[in-house]
Amino acid sequence: MITIKSLLIFLFCTSFAAAAFSQTDCNCGDALNNLIGKIETEYPGFKDKTKDRIVYNNFKENLQMKVRDANDSDCIGLLRSYTDFFRDGHISVYPLNINENSKNKVSVEYTEFLKRIESTPDTLEGIWKSGAYKIGIIKMETEYQGFIIEADTAYWKPGEIKFRLFENGKAFYYLRDHSLSEEKYELVDGWILFFNYSKFVKLQPKPNLTEEEIKSKINDFEGCYFKKLTEKTSLLCLSSFEHNYTDRINKLLYDNKNTLENSENLIIDVRNNLGGAYESYEKLLPYILTGSVRGVGMEFLATETLINEVENWYDDDEGKKRAKEWIKMFKEKMGQFVNTDTTDVYLNEIKPEKKSPAQIVILVNRRTASSGEAFVLDARQSKKVKILGTPTYGALDYGSASFFDIGCKNYKLMMPTWRSMRLPDYPIDNIGIQPDIYIDKSIKDWVKFALEYLEK
Repeated sequence: MITIKSLLIFLFCTSFAAAAFSQTDCNCGDALNNLIGKIETEYPGFKDKTKDRIVYNNFKENLQMKVRDANDSDCIGLLRSYTDFFRDGHISVYPLNINENSKNKVSVEYTEFLKRIESTPDTLEGIWKSGAYKIGIIKMETEYQGFIIEADTAYWKPGEIKFRLFENGKAFYYLRDHSLSEEKYELVDGWILFFNYSKFVKLQPKPNLTEEEIKSKINDFEGCYFKKLTEKTSLLCLSSFEHNYTDRINKLLYDNKNTLENSENLIIDVRNNLGGAYESYEKLLPYILTGSVRGVGMEFLATETLINEVENWYDDDEGKKRAKEWIKMFKEKMGQFVNTDTTDVYLNEIKPEKKSPAQIVILVNRRTASSGEAFVLDARQSKKVKILGTPTYGALDYGSASFFDIGCKNYKLMMPTWRSMRLPDYPIDNIGIQPDIYIDKSIKDWVKFALEYLEK
């Protein structure tokens, strides 16, 4: 059976190309009208989130008035005010080709850069990493330029400048949509670079550490580590379920298997985990669960865009056969919701490990979202799990975010393609998952609080 879990990884990778081949540049008014048309006809949550049509129509009409005099620099904010109306963490609009001009591309060849950093005495120059980003930093006259070596290709190309560092400690930091954020930076110990909301660790020239020490420090730095706190209790910190974390998490579980199995208590910290791939936590479930996991399926909104994308989801023969079956279903029910499975509910058979912690606490906060929340929903079905913290973000009712062409080559839309069959009985969007035990603002050390809860 194909579940939500096995589908989330497809759409991000397969549909960006469609957005890249749009037809024409649009002025702000045309872009907004195209955006409205796409969302009103293809967003699975549109009817659910516009039940008060008077409020929605008034908002839309006021926004259409505002864009008449908007220039290009103001337009993206106005377009996002429209997508923000739906309060869905999986929907947004992005400008395209903002970083195409030469001043936002590094002017040095990569091979020359590699030779340079072999002998540079400058501690900032080198190769740095943060999550999916691999960045080269080179000094150019009065500033340091941090340029893309590797990153999500939907947003960045090699050579594009991610940030600029100035000697006064200030930085120009380009966000995922290439908009500019003026920030401060700090270099710590010569190999950790802090910005306001992100951190980078130095890969080359290598710090004076062994490979294992570097990997361990990177994991600690990025919030992906296992630590024995006391004789009874261990801590597993998982700050992300992104695809590039999957192997790291699996290795973490393998390397600490004996300690994990012999820990009486386990604290799993998924605060600030904005999600990623469900596969990232699958091997953890046997240590958490006391039985099978029950879940609900999803319904796709059948549209021409979805049909075109489904054809590219699979490379293998079995997948192509499945895609043809789905396309047939979609064509028969255009504009309607379609459950591609044979049942509305699934039972995921998980065989618990013979040895595992007896008590488990999962720490969550308002920045636990998407598949981070899906992990919490699965885990809380265990008889030995308690959720501690604050309500989560609430971004799980609509999923498989995909890039859509809106007929403007200067903008692209990211939007979900299905809705959960939990709806309308059990909504999570904008509500979040409620913890079993609320941690109030007076408690500063959540791990200490969880430890005392487990051991006292």
